[in-house]
Amino acid sequence: MKKSFIITLLIISSISLVNAQTAEDALRFSRVYYNGTARFNGLSGAFGAVGADFSTLATNPAGLGLYNGSEMTFTIAPSVGSTSSIYNGTSASDNQVNFGIGNFGFVFNASPYAKGQSGSIRKISVGIGFNRQNDFNNRVVIHGLNMENSMMQSYANTMNTKHVTPSTVQDTDPFDLGLAYGANLIGYNPDTRLFYCDAPHGGLLQEKIINTSGSMNELDLSLGANIDDKLYLGMTIGVPSINYYESSSYSETKADTSVHNFYSLNYRYDLHTHGSGVNLKFGVIYKPVNWARIGVSIHTPTWYPNLRDQWSGSMQSTFSDSTAWNATKYSPVGTYDYQLTTPFRAMGSLAFIIGQYGLVSADYEYVNYSQARFNSAQDSYQDVNSQIQSSYQSWGNIRIGTEWRLADFRVRGGFGYFSDPYKSQVNNSERFQVSGGLGYRGKHFFADLAYVWSRMSQDYYLYDPAMVKPSAITYNTNTVLASIGVRF
Repeated sequence: MKKSFIITLLIISSISLVNAQTAEDALRFSRVYYNGTARFNGLSGAFGAVGADFSTLATNPAGLGLYNGSEMTFTIAPSVGSTSSIYNGTSASDNQVNFGIGNFGFVFNASPYAKGQSGSIRKISVGIGFNRQNDFNNRVVIHGLNMENSMMQSYANTMNTKHVTPSTVQDTDPFDLGLAYGANLIGYNPDTRLFYCDAPHGGLLQEKIINTSGSMNELDLSLGANIDDKLYLGMTIGVPSINYYESSSYSETKADTSVHNFYSLNYRYDLHTHGSGVNLKFGVIYKPVNWARIGVSIHTPTWYPNLRDQWSGSMQSTFSDSTAWNATKYSPVGTYDYQLTTPFRAMGSLAFIIGQYGLVSADYEYVNYSQARFNSAQDSYQDVNSQIQSSYQSWGNIRIGTEWRLADFRVRGGFGYFSDPYKSQVNNSERFQVSGGLGYRGKHFFADLAYVWSRMSQDYYLYDPAMVKPSAITYNTNTVLASIGVRF
């Protein structure tokens, strides 16, 4: 089932050279890991019914209603991402240090009445600022010996299946197959009318290095209200922005005497995706008794009307028998504009306030990744959207957190589970998160520190899954968040 799914995905990805988006792209921009303040992350984001934290603008904006004053907050979030891979029995690992900003913003809190007057609406709060929703900074290294086949043979198979000719291959696929043929890595036999390569049975050391960077950040404009200190309402207009960069380098090098003419190849690929969108968030928090709070929030699908991809590639070849065959081929720069709609989300939350000592809270977030859809005025996305619908599932994410008070200081801890979005165990992309933190809350100043560790595993195929075994990749992220804020 796993291989058949990914083979289908690759076929769909190659249907159109212009329409290059895949189901994996939709998933990448649909998964949200709320960042925000250090206090929020110290509880692993379990703040849906707690409120009075700037991060709630992006989760449950009813949390604005629990503010009793105005504040400004700013968070830095440096992290160390480590990855490990196993490919054909060979292990590889890498680390990358990144610096990010978790959030920055203001909350303005006031009474809607003139002095001496009162009513059911006790307070109104307005919030403006941004919260980080996803961090794409990472580096993966995969290498190992392949004694069965090569990416060159995968290219030859594709070219023979598509029935391209030497005169049409450049126009058919200038970004991939055309590069391989132009760099003399694929030959053509006019007698059999078939393409071939020098290493059909492997004997190669293969390596791929994947560098990704960028982030998803959301500008939040929010309004919240406190009604009779029992009911809290909120609404957010979210304007998320995507900046995703991917730069990869793939190489094959002769490692066995059975390979004759070929010596090495290097394939470089660069992609930049950027654009902005809009969504709405509505939230409610109800306090039936002083020691309990119930929260509910709904996020509309996010619509990205102006996403743009820009990509290019190059391929370099080296041959041991004759340097005359050595070549470097560059692709044109491709650009494409399209739209993406990400799934609807809903959250249910519960918090227990334990007097002046602390609190325990939990969030459940429902999201169905199969609802993501691509669209374009230029091309049909029917095949890709059908693949999204059949490949992903609905489940949910769980966040649990606690905070305890020691005079002006706070101690926090949390756990998060982000479920596997794939159907039928096609892949496993579960993510686990553990967090802890400390804080100081003064009358006009506060400071918080949090540490978040997360782990996720996923299979990755260097090329055609029918030919190559997967590389098992594990992602570990260690993030330290530091927030400062002032109340006024």
